[in-house]
Amino acid sequence: MAREITTTGSKKVATLQKEFNAHFPYLRLKICPPEARELVQNGKTIFGVDTSLTLSEVRTKKGTGQVSLTGSKSIKRLEKEFDEIFGLYVQICYTDKGGKRFYTTGDTDSRSLTALNRDKEAEGCLSGEWK
Repeated sequence: MAREITTTGSKKVATLQKEFNAHFPYLRLKICPPEARELVQNGKTIFGVDTSLTLSEVRTKKGTGQVSLTGSKSIKRLEKEFDEIFGLYVQICYTDKGGKRFYTTGDTDSRSLTALNRDKEAEGCLSGEWK
């Protein structure tokens, strides 16, 4: 199965998250407003955008292009594309086997989506935790 999802902004956030999780079941895609970046850097809790809206409705930037979510794409590249094209802050998350949720940081941001998904499966992380 090809692991690629492409969006130009007409897709609902919830649909994109479900599609992402179907391709990478041990990872989650969290889409947040740009101000969430500062909150994360200060160790505060962040909240995502309204998932019932489309990316076009929540975007803060009118960049051109599309975002393609492929298995070989690095997490930092994916985050950069969402920022450049949509003006949105994106985090890739996972849920450990105890139910605790984590965001990728540092070294894990240079990993590809497929490699990180494989690692989280091997670690016994929970799958299907897209919300």
